[in-house]
Amino acid sequence: MTSYSLIVLFCAFLYGLSAVLCKRGLQSEIDIRSLTPAKLLVFLLTNRIWILGVCLSFVTNFAIIEIQSLIDISVVYPILNFSYVFVILLGWTYLDEKLSRWQALGIFTVIIGTVLIIFIEQPITGSDTRFDRLLAFNAVSLLVIVGLVVTAYRQKVKNYEIYYAISTGIALGNVETYIKANTNIVISEIGEFSIFSVDSLYYFVSAWPFAVLMSFGVIGWLCMQITYSHGNVSVSVPVFAVLQSCITISCGYFIFDEYFSLQKVVAIWTILTGILILVLSPPMVEAETNVA
Repeated sequence: MTSYSLIVLFCAFLYGLSAVLCKRGLQSEIDIRSLTPAKLLVFLLTNRIWILGVCLSFVTNFAIIEIQSLIDISVVYPILNFSYVFVILLGWTYLDEKLSRWQALGIFTVIIGTVLIIFIEQPITGSDTRFDRLLAFNAVSLLVIVGLVVTAYRQKVKNYEIYYAISTGIALGNVETYIKANTNIVISEIGEFSIFSVDSLYYFVSAWPFAVLMSFGVIGWLCMQITYSHGNVSVSVPVFAVLQSCITISCGYFIFDEYFSLQKVVAIWTILTGILILVLSPPMVEAETNVA
């Protein structure tokens, strides 16, 4: 478990760095929601900082796919909560963002919950996928995402990025769940899974859950970019990332029958408490720049 933890912690750093780079690249006087698809595509393809952030995110995702095929998703993804620490540090140093006391408390609470999960004694407990429950959960997720996006668009709410951040968390939580379901299918077919195996990758992309996870991936990616285009990354990233982690953990219990000890249950509730603190806390204020 130690070697896996170190790899996942490094992935957490890459996630945090990619989030800050995407945020930095999308900081502009232009509201990207007002751009036409063609102009938006040009804006993104000529944005080197944003492209670097996206590339880092893709590399990290491939590493996580390999790791989550070996141990429970309710162990892997909570460790990634350490990306919040990196996001905050990079936000202070790179984006000149400030952190309120309530936000610090929320992030600290999330970290406590994550640490509790890191040190559980049984990292491998899951069984086969319950696809009937998975499909029902997907339907509910889509309804919630549509409701959030429509509300944010029609009501022109001031802090609309929170709605898109929540939608991002729901969508990416479904993606992570389907990745685990897909790797389970590959393992049942050929006995193992590896991102370096041609056979594994062939069965992975040809299995039916791959189309669903790609659909949720597109939804999550689009909502994430809108989230990055407005507000502070230290607010939006914890909201969607912690929610994403909690959804994945819950799916580990209901869909993959992963064992949840008292320690893991306490950790989940601790993370949920951190989410509430982060969502309800006042937004951070950008540092003022003095012009000589």
